[in-house]
Amino acid sequence: MECDAGRLVELPSHWGLDDWPQYVQSMDLDHMMPIRAPEQGLCRPAQEFEAAYRHGAPWVPVVHPFATGRFARWEVVHRFLEQVLKRGDVWFAPMEEIAAHVRTVVDKGLWSPRIDRLPYYAEPVRVR
Repeated sequence: MECDAGRLVELPSHWGLDDWPQYVQSMDLDHMMPIRAPEQGLCRPAQEFEAAYRHGAPWVPVVHPFATGRFARWEVVHRFLEQVLKRGDVWFAPMEEIAAHVRTVVDKGLWSPRIDRLPYYAEPVRVR
């Protein structure tokens, strides 16, 4: 994304990679879904990882410490991550490091991203 103030690298995620719908109930937010067992909660993001891995795509999970950070859930995640890292060709890094990598490959001409110029509209959109 680009605007007069500069450029921003967007690292996309998706609700299918978010632990909230799997593990969180909140009466305050009117979100009362069944809480999944640890293995069930990781099943969807693990399958998404496998597809991303096959296609060379990024996998950006959203992990809330108060949700996935429970002991049993984190044990399942820990085992999953150990298996993934045994492949030897998977890179886990902070978002800042991934964004810097994206900037490097773009600057070297190794990849050309789609760039969205903001704002999309030069003036307010009028609704009739």
